[in-house]
Amino acid sequence: MILIIIASITIYGGIWPPASVVESESMQHSSEWQFGVINTGDIVLLKKVNDPVKNIITYVVGREIDYRTYGEYGQVILYNAPDGEVIIHRAMFYLSWNNGTPVISGYHNQSWMKVTDNYVIIYNCSYNGRNLYVNLQNLRGQDGFITVGDHNLATSPFFIAKYDAYVAADQNIFGYPPVKPDKVVAVAYGQIPWLGLIKLNIMRIYGEWPYYNEVPRYAYDYLFATLFVIFVIPYISYYSYKKIKR
Repeated sequence: MILIIIASITIYGGIWPPASVVESESMQHSSEWQFGVINTGDIVLLKKVNDPVKNIITYVVGREIDYRTYGEYGQVILYNAPDGEVIIHRAMFYLSWNNGTPVISGYHNQSWMKVTDNYVIIYNCSYNGRNLYVNLQNLRGQDGFITVGDHNLATSPFFIAKYDAYVAADQNIFGYPPVKPDKVVAVAYGQIPWLGLIKLNIMRIYGEWPYYNEVPRYAYDYLFATLFVIFVIPYISYYSYKKIKR
């Protein structure tokens, strides 16, 4: 049965492995575990995207058509960063250039967004109401997706007082280039809560999980309760039945 489920998910997603464990808090919306958003230790399912520029719904497009995933507008993508890491963050908008002028896919003078030659501001952009400031000056001539971690924006210490906005895009904070379509691994969908903590704690034993202190409150409680239901209750029920039968 388990093999059938894995095979079905793999065929649907068109990618192997068909799921990924979330290692850090960069997409969380709270210090407590929440259903419907991406938490440390959750497993997200993956779907390969053909023609990412056309088929990925960014925050800008999602806000316009009221399309949400994981508690915010737009889709969450996994992409290969220049340092070899695989990052799971929200695709905010697709940036291209026309004779030195930035072109933001899905932008047509919306009141909640400002686009200039040097920067982009998206107003009321985070789950706690912050405005996002994206500096374009070091991105000139570079096409690709601009990406942000939901939690990174909500907690960013980089405040631009002049614009009442915060810097949080991966391309500004980490110096990554905009995400090219061929660097997109998959789009995230679905959620298998808590179970990824098992793998992460094995990684921790070998010193491969530095974010162990970013697990949201109650996640371990829910994990242990789930394991109890899966393994202990059937065991008790089985031997209780055998005892009664005798």
